[in-house]
Amino acid sequence: MSDMKKINLKYILSAILILLITSSCDNWLDVTASDEIRAEDQFETEAGFRDALIGAYVSMTDEDLYSNYMTYNVVDVLSQQYLRFTAGFAVCYDIQKFDYEELDAQYQIEAIWNKMYFSIANINSALKYMDSKGESILDPIEYSIIKGELLGLRAFLHFDLMRLFGHSNVAERSDISSLYAIPYVTEYTKDMTDQLSYDKTFELMLADIDEALELLKEDPIYEDPDRANDYYDVVNSNGFYDNRENRMNYYAVMALKARVLMWQGGDSNIAEAGTIAKTVIENSGIELINPDSYDLSNDPIMYSENIFNLNIENFEDVVDYYLTTLSGRTNYSVLYYSTTDMSELFETSNTAIGAVDLRYNTLLVTEGPGMVCAKLRQGATSGVNNDTHKNMMPLIKISEMYYIVAESDMKKASVDLPEAINYLNQVRASRGILLDIDSASDAETVTNEIQKEYRKEFLTEGQLFYYYKRNGLTSIPNGSSVEMDDTQYMLPFPDDELNFGRVQ
Repeated sequence: MSDMKKINLKYILSAILILLITSSCDNWLDVTASDEIRAEDQFETEAGFRDALIGAYVSMTDEDLYSNYMTYNVVDVLSQQYLRFTAGFAVCYDIQKFDYEELDAQYQIEAIWNKMYFSIANINSALKYMDSKGESILDPIEYSIIKGELLGLRAFLHFDLMRLFGHSNVAERSDISSLYAIPYVTEYTKDMTDQLSYDKTFELMLADIDEALELLKEDPIYEDPDRANDYYDVVNSNGFYDNRENRMNYYAVMALKARVLMWQGGDSNIAEAGTIAKTVIENSGIELINPDSYDLSNDPIMYSENIFNLNIENFEDVVDYYLTTLSGRTNYSVLYYSTTDMSELFETSNTAIGAVDLRYNTLLVTEGPGMVCAKLRQGATSGVNNDTHKNMMPLIKISEMYYIVAESDMKKASVDLPEAINYLNQVRASRGILLDIDSASDAETVTNEIQKEYRKEFLTEGQLFYYYKRNGLTSIPNGSSVEMDDTQYMLPFPDDELNFGRVQ
């Protein structure tokens, strides 16, 4: 891994991360002889490999990553969907204005960068020992699953780094091939990892994804009729491989590949992304909810629809601060939506669309100066109770696969309007909407409906900004008069990375 500077951690990660040491002086990643000895000791047992895998997920739950900045806060604030913050005391005041040079914004950007590469270092350290020791220590089934998860996570984290720090509208820009992407780090080392072109970086990312998919054919979620009934009795005797939706499973990696191919663009990639998304829909066993029988008030994240969740211990301690109006104190950082904007987006004037949409009538609650999405709230508040699946942050959902199919149908060489409309209508119906998109709608109308679905579906999940950026929208809803280009879409590389020549 690059010898990137790391800021002090806000809290100490689980003891299972003992293989990584942070220096108390300059906070550089220090791969020392003592570290190697500790790691050698850890990876002498099956438990050590399991601990390292879980440690990778634990590192992702940091507040600077997916329990805060990388989902409902920084990344969603960038999409401009929230009401304008009224005071500089708000945590993301500068980010909302795209003032990346301000100190608070710089801290948040550097924190994301450093913690993402810290997580990648965890993964690369584990992979190093998987390659040197794993096959001799682990059951072959377990070896394949653990290595597959690690490779999938490495691709997942690098892709999100690219989506934040890389260029916009990659698919439609001929100049991209000559530009540098983010460093794609595949080794646990002090040596600097050079930036490569976008083509080479996509190549590395897709290689990780394809290897992960091959390995994860051993995943219990992947149905193989040739397996004996007792196939997992030994490796899963203590339930370590249960609840695969909370780990980087086979179908999560497939869904990630669809995301990557849509970002990369090109007729063949876009068509393949649609095909992959269909495969996930048809074979994963994950189905859209039935709005007539699903109790969304007790399961606001629609857990049964989630392909990949991150389990965040004590999530309430972080998330509720931003999604509730705290009594007895002023909280400038609450993430409000404009009541008017939400009413317009969900088309509440049409009783067959907005008024019956579960995402509006159940998940959005009126508080203070606007509305707050209660999807991620962890306690019983405003009629929504997330105790059923507490501490879960959705990272990939089946609804996104429907949108990818629809968008692929609109962008591939042979446009398929009827199929695109059909896939959108299936999601709309599952949300309680009674009125289908007209089968005679033109391409512009369908494209607008895809965008509206992204705005409705991914409130507080951190996916909307990526949709805007991937498509290179120069004007975004609620973005005021800002003309969007790479100045806004690209988070700047941290100063230390530039000053030391690690990126350019």
